[in-house]
Order: sequence, then C-alpha cells, then structure tokens
Amino acid sequence: MEPCLQAVGITKLFPGVAALTDVSLDFYAGEVHALMGENGAGKSTLIKILSGVYTPTEGQVVLNGKTLAFKSPKEAIDKGISVIHQELSIANDLTVAENIFLGEEMTRGKGVFLNNSQMNKKSNELLKYMKVDASIKATDIAHDLTAAQQQMVEIAKVINKNAKVVIMDEPTSSLSEYEINALFEQIRVLRENKVAVIYISHRMNEIYQISDRISVLRDGCKVRTDMVDAISEKELVASMVGREIKNYFIHTEHTRGEEMLRVENLTRGKEFKNISFTAYQGEILGIAGLVGAGRTEVVETIFGARKPDSGKVFVRGKETSFKSPKDAISQKIGMVTEDRRRTGLMLQAMIKDNIVLPSLIYNKKTGGFLDAKWETEIATEYSKKLNVKAPSIKTIIQNLSGGNQQKVILAKWLVAQSEIMILDEPTRGIDVNAKTEFYTLMNDYVNEGGCIVVVSSELPEILGICDRILVMREGDIRGELARENANEQAIMELASYITH
Repeated sequence: MEPCLQAVGITKLFPGVAALTDVSLDFYAGEVHALMGENGAGKSTLIKILSGVYTPTEGQVVLNGKTLAFKSPKEAIDKGISVIHQELSIANDLTVAENIFLGEEMTRGKGVFLNNSQMNKKSNELLKYMKVDASIKATDIAHDLTAAQQQMVEIAKVINKNAKVVIMDEPTSSLSEYEINALFEQIRVLRENKVAVIYISHRMNEIYQISDRISVLRDGCKVRTDMVDAISEKELVASMVGREIKNYFIHTEHTRGEEMLRVENLTRGKEFKNISFTAYQGEILGIAGLVGAGRTEVVETIFGARKPDSGKVFVRGKETSFKSPKDAISQKIGMVTEDRRRTGLMLQAMIKDNIVLPSLIYNKKTGGFLDAKWETEIATEYSKKLNVKAPSIKTIIQNLSGGNQQKVILAKWLVAQSEIMILDEPTRGIDVNAKTEFYTLMNDYVNEGGCIVVVSSELPEILGICDRILVMREGDIRGELARENANEQAIMELASYITH
C-alpha cells in the first residue's frame, strides 16, 4: 500500500537552531500514526510544515504521490489536511454552528445571507453523531463553553471538512474520560473511512490504546518508526529521551511544617460549595477529580481570579480576602494556570519579560526605574536552572514549545519567591523527560519550605507526587486520601458514582 502523505527529507532551519534535520516519514490512509518526542524534538515544526504554516528549508511534502508546496494553511485544508491544535482556535463570540462552518458558511438568497437554520441543523446532527449533543448545542456561544467543550467543537470542525489527513496535537488535554472515549470513537470512524490520522500525545496509555504505528523524533531527527505492538513503553521512553527513565515520578519524603493555607466553607454559586482544607509547609497536596468537578474554579477563587459567595481563606494563619490575583501575589502566592496561553503568558513578549513580570515592583531602581541588569541576570539564571530550550532569553514566548512555555511560567513564580504555589494541570502537554525535571523542581521547592497545591487529571501523576489527595465531585470534596492509602480505584470511587 502506498502512503497517502509523505514527509521527504524535511529540514527546517531557524536563526540559531535546526528544528528538523532530514526527516522522512510515511503516513497511510486508515491508520493512526503517533508522533512522539520531547518538547522541542521537532513535532510541532513538522506538523506546521505538513499543514502549510511553515515552508521547509529543504525537502518535500508529497500528498497522494504529488509534490506540494503550500503557501498557506488554507491551501493545505483545501487539499484535505486539517489540524486540531493543542491550543484552541475558537472564535469566542460566535455560536458553535458558526465555528463549525467558519470559512465554509451555508448561505441563502443567492449567497447574500447566512443560512443559520441549516448550519444549526447540520451542526446538531454532527454533535449527535459525535455523542456530545447532551452538553453542546449548535446555538451555544463559544465563550460560554468549558475548555473541554471547546475542544470538541474543534474536532467537529475537522470532521465537518471531510479531511483526508487529520493531525491531532494533544487533543485530549482538556477532555474528561467520557469525552476522550467519544473522541477515540471518532478516530476509529476516521480510520474506517480511510482517513490518515497523525496523533501527538504525551499520555502513553492513549498512544497504546489508539495508535497503529509510532514514530519518534529527538533533537529534530527521526529516531525510529515501529508498529505499536513492536515497541514497549520502556523502549519508547528511552528512544524519546536518549536514555532509560526508570521512574517518571520523583517523590522524596517531605517533612510537614506549619500551616500555610487554610480554606473554610468556600462557596461560589453552583461551581462548588463548602470547600474546606488545610495545606502545610513542606508538602504537596493534590486535588483530583473528573473534568467539571470544580477543581479549577476552587483554586482560581483562592488566587483571587474569582469572587466567592461565602467562606474564608487564611494565609499563614491570618484571614485574608483577595480581590484580585495581585493581592494573592503580594502574599507570596503563585499560580500556574490551566490554560497557559490565555492566562499564564504574554505571548508576544520575550522570555525575560515573562519571567520578571510579577517581581518588577520589588526589584526596581531608586525612583521607580526598571533594573535591566537584574532582569537579564535573573532571567538567565532561571532559564538555565529550569533548562528552558531557546536561543536566548530574548526569544518571543509564542515561539517556544508548550513544555518550555510551562517552564517559563514556573520560573516567574520562583523568581517572585512564592511560598505557596498553586499548580493547575502543570504538566499538560509536557513530555516525560520534562515531567521528571518538573517533579524534581517541585520536590526541591517543598523541601526548601514551600507549599504546593496541585490539580491534575492524570491519576498516575497525582498518586506519584502527592503527600495527600483531596478528591472532588460535583463541587464537593468527597474524601481525603493519605499517600499510603491512595490508589486509582480509591480515587475513582470518590470522584465518580462507582460503588462496591
């Protein structure tokens, strides 16, 4: 069988770095091909070349035996290559139907008017086909949807285009188990309809569950391509990082110190109610639960990004009330948000500017002038400490991989000397090697007297790094598990309606 899409000898050079070097890969119709590698390995650059965002420095893209030179993503879409990006590209003020048909609107009256009724009808049929019609309607406004629901709209857009090649970049990063199963069902339908699916994910269980073939990139080069049943997880990880990693989750014994954060009966509308817990110096407190359980809403309220209806927050034993994140930052609280691009970074700014931003007010010259020397020195120090892969601290943030962007966010809170760190899905979209580095930094932080509250949807992560685990369901804390008593079954019994 001939491949439907080929990358032939692809090389891509940027100033100061070779993102890809002589990469050749074949993708077949009716097959799910997983593309694996660390952040910065070249995966994102390759898919941007395949989808017309970048032009290769050398090499060719071949579709159904014909060499193509895309001048824009639209040309790639017109040829049948569509991408579902990790970071959403939803038009927030449009309806679900208008997003699904964006650029391919149905019209009436000789093309003068939008045929909204037909677009709504077709969209609802598509959502029903995808088995998500219970939670999403064609007339819903996109900004009213959760991140998970917006991701499903992205998937619907691609399915609606009848693409021949679908590239999925971390498509499950914001989805619940139910929605992941619905997505996988759609992938199986695409496979049956002879669509080639290129699938990027750092979740190993997904790769082995849905893929037919796996290719590994490292440092911009292709390392290997195997059928999924011909390579073990251990071999796969070793190929990605260039060495064997025996344990992803780095956990050291922590010594609990004094109370750092206490929440009493915190309540906000229908999002959560009567939330009470205490977090201590020298520990990692995990908050587990299914998507929609209210975890993000709770930590954003603690950080001052949302206003509670009632309840109390104590920092170091003293009751406080944060009217904004600025107030929380002044109390030495930092937060790595769930959506780094929307709420965690200044995408058009340099690495240096992002790292120093929360600390500028405390590190200025006499008269209020910026201290450029301090900014350069501290940004350089923490970029090296966290192993941020970039040509320099003057690199624009949006040009970094997702994992390196996440490291910059962590760096800015470390520079701000945060004593309490709230981490919401901190390793989403980060490769296994970067995760290991991240967990080491977390352990170092609490061993030096910090306090971490971490929200994660990955049960192995919660179990591997946390000292205690709170489990939420439908806005309530349904239980607390000590590290020695915690396992996946115990968490899921509390997080869902599973009973013995």
